[in-house]
Amino acid sequence: MKMMITFGYVFFQLMIMATADCSPKLDFRNTRKWRDIPAFTASLLNEKNINAKEIVKFDKVWTNNGNHYDPNTGIFIAPREGLYHVSTTVMSVSGKTVYAHIWQNETRTVGLFPGTGYSEATANIVLQLSKGDKVTVRGSGNHPYLYSSSNHYSMFSAYLIA
Repeated sequence: MKMMITFGYVFFQLMIMATADCSPKLDFRNTRKWRDIPAFTASLLNEKNINAKEIVKFDKVWTNNGNHYDPNTGIFIAPREGLYHVSTTVMSVSGKTVYAHIWQNETRTVGLFPGTGYSEATANIVLQLSKGDKVTVRGSGNHPYLYSSSNHYSMFSAYLIA
């Protein structure tokens, strides 16, 4: 048992050192600093139909460091310049399809088309954002059937990586 605890502690320390070496601007060893890192995760509580270019308002906020994501508008506003990891997962309604994209300001980036009926798709992208840039998930085309429930199948998140 003691050996497992020692191994766990050594592994944890190595992970801290590796993180610090890989990302010199973000020092995760100081909790005051990691709490200042812009980051959010939000999910959708109910299914909805989304029109083309309509912003999806993910209304269940799990994390919102700095309050840069607004669940009333569905918009994340970058508080500072940097590289951000952005991710979204969407699920289609039973027997229907949904089509969505991640947008940077008014530029459409990666798209998702999970297929028919309770199918999910996930998109991940690293974006170079300037201070004030807006990131959203929007509907696309004639496939409006976005599913979610209290199980949180559809979500949106972003965080500063460098």
